[in-house]
Amino acid sequence: MKERTINKIAWYSIFLGSTVLAMWVFLLMNDFVSEGLKEMIFHLVSEVIMAFLCIAGGVNYIKRRKSIILIAAHAMVVYSVLNAAGYYFEKGETIVTAVFGILLLLSVICLIYLNQK
Repeated sequence: MKERTINKIAWYSIFLGSTVLAMWVFLLMNDFVSEGLKEMIFHLVSEVIMAFLCIAGGVNYIKRRKSIILIAAHAMVVYSVLNAAGYYFEKGETIVTAVFGILLLLSVICLIYLNQK
């Protein structure tokens, strides 16, 4: 049972990482980024690292049954979605804030599950 659940977490992580990369491509191509250049570069680098860790963690678990990268990836997701939720909440975008809240909850659940013995 636990093995199947972690396998689902791995596939969800691959999906999440791929979606983050696709979202950033969309935002950059359509000029939806309002941050200053230096701030945006640092933000983008951290998001890309998080996305690649999600993908690598998922693939690593599926192939080798090792979850350490997944744990690091979801810890980064927790920080990222909390930060993003605050940003969009400040802008008054409650639906986007709620979506980030759901992603936060999912990653916390993943972390709890991945850390069970």
